[in-house]
Amino acid sequence: MATDTIRAVRFHGAELGVAIDEVPYPAPGKGEVALRVSACGLCGSDLHFLEGMPVPGGVPLTLGHEPAGVVEAIGEGVTAWSPGDRVAITLGAGCGECPTCRTGHPNSCPYLVAPGLHIDGAWADVMRVPESTLVRIPDGVSDVAAAVATDCVATPYHGLKCRARLQPGEQIAVIGCGGLGTQTIAMARHLGAADIVAVDVSAAALEHARAAGATATVLVEPGRDAAAAIMGALGAGVTLAVECVGRPETVASGIGALVPGGRVLIIGVGMLPLSIGVPQALIALWEYSFIGSFGSHKEDLEEVLRLEAAGEIDIESCISHRLGLDEVPAGLEMLQSKRDDPQRIVMETGVV
Repeated sequence: MATDTIRAVRFHGAELGVAIDEVPYPAPGKGEVALRVSACGLCGSDLHFLEGMPVPGGVPLTLGHEPAGVVEAIGEGVTAWSPGDRVAITLGAGCGECPTCRTGHPNSCPYLVAPGLHIDGAWADVMRVPESTLVRIPDGVSDVAAAVATDCVATPYHGLKCRARLQPGEQIAVIGCGGLGTQTIAMARHLGAADIVAVDVSAAALEHARAAGATATVLVEPGRDAAAAIMGALGAGVTLAVECVGRPETVASGIGALVPGGRVLIIGVGMLPLSIGVPQALIALWEYSFIGSFGSHKEDLEEVLRLEAAGEIDIESCISHRLGLDEVPAGLEMLQSKRDDPQRIVMETGVV
C-alpha cells in the first residue's frame, strides 16, 4: 500500500556521496507504473559517478539501474500490467522515433530515459518507470537473479550476440574479470566460444573467471600491456577481444592481441580518450573492427530470463553479497575497495 514517503539512497554529488533520504512516494503518471523494488544490483558503473563522472539526470538522484520487483500501482492508460505482476526493468526507454531507434539502436537513443541515470532509480523502496521498460519475470526465476540479469547478464549477451556476433569455435579474450567480465565469460561459453582467455590484475578475479568458463588466465601487473601474454596463452591472437574495464590501455591491449580480421568489443565504460597505438594503415590492411556496446534491448533481457528459467545459465550463483537498503553505502565501499572479494552485490528487500 502506498505511503506518503519512501526511503531512497540518493547521490548528492561526488563530494557528498550517497545518503539515505526520505522522499515523496513516486506515484505513477500516464503510461507509468510504481514498482515495489525486490532487488537491485550494485554495479561498477555506479562507482564512476562517485569518482566524478557526470550524472545525466543531475543531482540529487536515486541511483540503481538493475531492478526487479512487483508492480504496486499503475498510471493512466496502462493496460498490459496489473498490481502484483513480477517484473524486471530494461536499461531504459528510447523515443522510438529518431533515426537511432528506427535503425535498431533504442538503447543508444539520444532521448533515452534510464532509471538510475536520467530518472530516479531502484535503490529505494519504490520506483516509478515507464511501462515500456517492463519485462515479465518467468516462473522459476528469482527476483535477485532477474535483477542481475537486467544489466550484468543482458549487457554481455547483447554485446556478444548482437554486436560482435560471436560464432561457435572462436578464440576470445576477456579483459577485466569483475562481475561484468565473469558474466561475459559465462555467456561466451554458453554461445560456443572455444578458447576464452581471462585477463585481470587480480588473482582472485581470475579464479572466478576460470570457474565461469575461462580456458586460460593471464595475470598482469597494473599498467602493463597484456597483448603479448594473451597471444602467448593461446599461441596465437584472438578473433575477438572484449574490454570490460573502461580504460584506454586495456582497449589497446585488446587491439594488440587480435588476428587479422579481428574485432574489439568495448563494453567497459570510461571517460578518457582512446589512444590505440596502431597505424591507420594496419587497421585497414588487417580489417580490424571496433565495436561499442551499451546495455541491451528488451528482447535481450527476455532471452536471458528465458535461459535462466530453462536452466541453461545460472545467474544466481554469481551473487556473492546480499545487502539491505540501509547497507547500500557500505556495499559501494566494498565494491570500490574489493573488500571481501565482491563478485556481484545485490540490494534485496527483507535483508537487514
